[in-house]
This record gives sequence, C-alpha cells and structure tokens, in this order.
Amino acid sequence: MTTAAAHELRVSEIFESVQGEGASAGLPAIFVRLAGCNLRCSWCDTPYSWDWQRYRYEDEVRRMSVGEVADAVRASGAPRLIVTGGEPMLQAAAVAALLERLPAELAVEVETNGTVRPEPPLATRVDQWNVSPKLASGGDPARRRLKPDALASLLATGRAWLKLVLESEREVPELEALLTLTAWPRERVLIMPQARTREELAERAPVIERLARELGVGVSPRLHIERWGGERGR
Repeated sequence: MTTAAAHELRVSEIFESVQGEGASAGLPAIFVRLAGCNLRCSWCDTPYSWDWQRYRYEDEVRRMSVGEVADAVRASGAPRLIVTGGEPMLQAAAVAALLERLPAELAVEVETNGTVRPEPPLATRVDQWNVSPKLASGGDPARRRLKPDALASLLATGRAWLKLVLESEREVPELEALLTLTAWPRERVLIMPQARTREELAERAPVIERLARELGVGVSPRLHIERWGGERGR
C-alpha cells in the first residue's frame, strides 16, 4: 500500500448500533464498514460494500481521510469500535493509522475473513478479532478462502474468536476439518446460521443450536437480523 493510501480509507458506511454477532453481541458500538472484499460469498449480507456488478462504486464508496474517520468515531462517544466490511484487512495500513489516532481505552474489534495476516502494531492494538473463514457453501475455492498462515497469526494474538456460518448439518465434516487444520480451541469457536431474513434465522437457528451442543462450541446470535431484519445501517 502506498503512503498516500495509508492515510485514506474507502468507506462503505459509518453508523452506531449494537454488535449483532460474536462474543460481544449486544454491546453498543460505532461501526466503520470498509469497502472492498477479496471473496465473493454467494450469501453475503453486505454485497453493497464490494459487489460492483450489482452496485455502483461511485454511489457506495466514500474516500475519507484517516483523520475524518477518527473524528467521526470520537464524536460518537461510543465505547467500542467495530471495523468491518467487506474485508477491512485489505486496508490494514490505513486501519492501523486510524487506531493510532483514537484513545487507547477505546475497545476495538475487527471483523475479518481470516485471509490476511495482521502485522504489528495492528495485531496487538485490536482487542478482539472476529475471524470468519468461509466454508465451501460461500462459493469461493479453498485456495482463496482458507489461508492457514493468516489464521495461525490471528490465533496467536490470543484475542481471536472463530465465528463460522453454517447452512446445515451437512457442513459439520468440513467444520471439523477446519478446526483440526487450525487447532483452534473450541471454547473460542462460535457457529451461527446462514440467514439474511428473520424467517431464515427462525428456521435454521434451532438446528445450529443443536449442532453447537453436539460439537462442544458456542452459538453466535444474529441480532441485527433478529431485531431489524438485516436493515442496512443497523
């Protein structure tokens, strides 16, 4: 990344809400959603942040300086920042520059698909890594969606959770293979149903809850779908 690019972020949206998924679900936060992704998940619930075949880049992306984004985060007064996407680690240098401008006591989470290795000091500044490697159901080939070295680096931070989307119990063997590959501790693994509507969530959640008990892992809610039906900016 060039020096100039390290001081600019390609932003999809900035909004305040509560964390909808993962270990900190329900906590109030400001979200900075960055544009661009290196995967093409067929069931992605934020395609407007990367799919320029369906959405106009000019309408969806704002180029903002790191200072402008830092000002927005500070002005919100939110106790927690969630950097999400798309895939925010594609702009890792600018994210690191952003965090340098924010108070050390601000809790920071990064949502990532686990394909990009975090470099210091970003690896140590982020309080919680929400790592969501994609299974085959997303449609990307394994060589693109699974990067063992990057996953190992995230696990080594000691502050990472694995958060996996499942469509059905047919994916359990694939899930087990991933846990074996990464040696990820099950007490830091969460699964959640693939769902983009309240109806899909209600139908699939009981199956995922049963599988979690059988697998010895946790369940992640999807509060933004449960409460707001996946409404954008919520």
